[in-house]
Amino acid sequence: MLIVQRQEIKDDKFCMAYDYIRRGKAEENGYTKTKVFKMFGISSTGYYDYVARKEDRSGKLAAKRRDESYVIRCFKRIIRRLGLVPGKRTFRRHMFRRFNYKISVSRTSKIMKKMQITAQLPKKDAYKGQATHHHECMAKPNLVNRNFKLGVRQVVLTDITYIHYDYYRTPAYMCVFKEAYTTEILGCAVSSKMDVALIQEAFNNMVDDHKSEFPKDMEVYCHSDQGSQYLSTTFKQLLNENDFIQSMSRRGNSQDNAPMESFFGRMKTEIIDIIARCKNLDTVKQLINGYINMHNNERYQENLTALSPSEFYTYKVTGQYPLNNYYGIQATELMSLEQIIEAKLEMQKKKKELKRERQMINEQQSRLFTDPLEIIKRDKNKIKSEKRNGTRSLNL
Repeated sequence: MLIVQRQEIKDDKFCMAYDYIRRGKAEENGYTKTKVFKMFGISSTGYYDYVARKEDRSGKLAAKRRDESYVIRCFKRIIRRLGLVPGKRTFRRHMFRRFNYKISVSRTSKIMKKMQITAQLPKKDAYKGQATHHHECMAKPNLVNRNFKLGVRQVVLTDITYIHYDYYRTPAYMCVFKEAYTTEILGCAVSSKMDVALIQEAFNNMVDDHKSEFPKDMEVYCHSDQGSQYLSTTFKQLLNENDFIQSMSRRGNSQDNAPMESFFGRMKTEIIDIIARCKNLDTVKQLINGYINMHNNERYQENLTALSPSEFYTYKVTGQYPLNNYYGIQATELMSLEQIIEAKLEMQKKKKELKRERQMINEQQSRLFTDPLEIIKRDKNKIKSEKRNGTRSLNL
């Protein structure tokens, strides 16, 4: 009762101040609006809110409330879709991509406060950057040197993390290969053992699905930490067979592989509680595969021009921003961007084959018209240069 009475008294004060200002009595007596507010004991914001409510003839407040309720419904649908409460920027991207609705970050945070929800964000590592000692051991040098945006499909990051499932918190290990430029997950494997076979499986999955996408005329780096699995001869041989250059973080510096650590931190924040409810390892694998599929195709990122990683890759390769329609023509009526990429890769293969054939023909023709002693000298020089390069790589 007391609260209702106080509210009525406030409304009466606002009403008297409103009448006093509107009838021109304040101007007659030489009072400004601030003096009137002090005289009636009310605040300026409260007064203007009262005026807005009183003069809302066009129904703007009602429309604003309807709009806010629509945004709240959309937020609930996004939460159901993702299975967690994302951050304000993620809400903003999903509102634009899924519902074609533009909303600012500040308004998003206000609505989140009104809904009494907080984002599930990864916690910062308290020990990050603590260990700064360097020990060369048998590790490869840090060739990437935190230059993660070198180019599309030029830097591949990898790491291993552990997860727990079922009633007894059984440990499982997950290896991931992530492309640094588009943040797309190219290969993944889950096992009950943290051995070289785990990395080999994840690497083979990446090569099987994306081998043709890696540039042949540029250096491609595979960056990892100094784990024993990555230092093994089996993994080094895998990289050499597939023309990858190995790079490693400095010992005790997790920031050298920051995007990979960021992915694991976000993944654990979002689905670690769901993984704990899995009954067996097969269910864990299905859940992680579904999460990676969502990350590649549905996680719209601000750094990727509000596109998902897979969409951003097609955009960088084809130069066309993926839309639902182009000047009134639906995207389904046109060739898909994936088909264009496949056609481009096939054209590149054919060009390389023709180039090799021409080189073979030219070499055969040159051998017919050149002196045999000159050919022997040239071959000797080639062998010497290859030997020099081999000794340099061995020294490295």
